[in-house]
Amino acid sequence: MSDPLQNKVAEYSAFITNTLQPKLQLAVNDREETEAEICEYALLRNKLQMMEAESGASAGAIQPINTLVDISHQTIYCNATISNPRTVYVHTGLGFHTEFTIEEAISFIDKRIMYLQNDVLKHRVEVAMNIAEDVEKAIELLEEFKEADED
Repeated sequence: MSDPLQNKVAEYSAFITNTLQPKLQLAVNDREETEAEICEYALLRNKLQMMEAESGASAGAIQPINTLVDISHQTIYCNATISNPRTVYVHTGLGFHTEFTIEEAISFIDKRIMYLQNDVLKHRVEVAMNIAEDVEKAIELLEEFKEADED
């Protein structure tokens, strides 16, 4: 292999390894975080719908609910009693939590899931696909360099 060609192969190999692959990994991680957030909101919506159905079945009487509360990123939980289960606090983004009635919370969660799926997730999938295409093209270019050297 000639020196200029070896230099180009080394340059493109380094570009793939040091730039494109880390970017692709970050894009995939971002996409997975968004998918996880969508799943968390869907689980919350299902739990709130169950609470709403239970409170409707009890004919309006407020019954306290005993539950486990995550206090440390899914590593430490504590027992808690919800004295007024008609209102809940929902993470609305940027570290803010907003008090909602159960019906309002379900409505907000439906809108949040739609936003995450139609805007955020769609964009993150496109970014990951574009970077994956760039990686494929760079690898093809490396193969062409190697084939050119063999000829």
